[in-house]
Amino acid sequence: MPTASAGEINLEYYTEGSGPPLLLVMGFAGSAHSWGQPFIDLLAKNFTVTRLSNRGTGESDKPKDQTTVRMMADDSVALLDELGITKTHLVGISMGGMIAQEIAINYPQRVNGLVLGCTSVGAPNHVQADEATMQSMAPDMSLPIKDIIRKSLYALVSDGFVTSGHDFLEEMIENLITHPTPMDTIGKQVVAIATFSTVGRGKDVTAPTLVIHGDLDRLIPPANGDNVHAEIAGSRLHTIHGVGHMFFWEKPEESAKIITEFLSKVPAAA
Repeated sequence: MPTASAGEINLEYYTEGSGPPLLLVMGFAGSAHSWGQPFIDLLAKNFTVTRLSNRGTGESDKPKDQTTVRMMADDSVALLDELGITKTHLVGISMGGMIAQEIAINYPQRVNGLVLGCTSVGAPNHVQADEATMQSMAPDMSLPIKDIIRKSLYALVSDGFVTSGHDFLEEMIENLITHPTPMDTIGKQVVAIATFSTVGRGKDVTAPTLVIHGDLDRLIPPANGDNVHAEIAGSRLHTIHGVGHMFFWEKPEESAKIITEFLSKVPAAA
């Protein structure tokens, strides 16, 4: 379990593969352990992949103060500093895509190519999930912990993957039990997401940008991907069909392929 000092806190991180640097930033309630090894292995064939656990998750420090998306962006850049990475490709998923937007806006010199997956520009242009999905994500504390996690994960994937990806999902459930995200952190991340917005600031993103969304995403509906694409001039929008929110779980090969092809065309000095 490697950790590095990132400003005033320590962050858990892992590095694998070879090639240009690529930083992966995970989303709500997840950690460095939430990507799924198939996706990581595919990216590591072409990039030196670093994945971190945001503050409050995994084995990273869990400070008592409130958390904002900007703070988590600053943490990520502080980790890059500690690792000696001056410029990197950046992939952010869901809340991690919000963090990645803040990095690209506030630290443009640190970002080479930018990939924003299943994310949003925030209020007032965020398109909400329907009530049934939100209820699925709400923890029912009367249930065993595995069933609470299982209920949430099933809302993040397509109905077909609940069956075809059963073994993978059970593995992810075990990962979440082994590396739990405290309820305190979850509450702080809810507030961080609710107070996040890059509306009107997308013009400050200078990195070549790819926006990816699953067409069956119930948690952050696909219209949010359209809004991100519209906010960032010159961005490219790619829809992965037949998948839910965690598109890189359901179709790791297609996800890694489109990301690799896009980033491989970004000049090193971009």
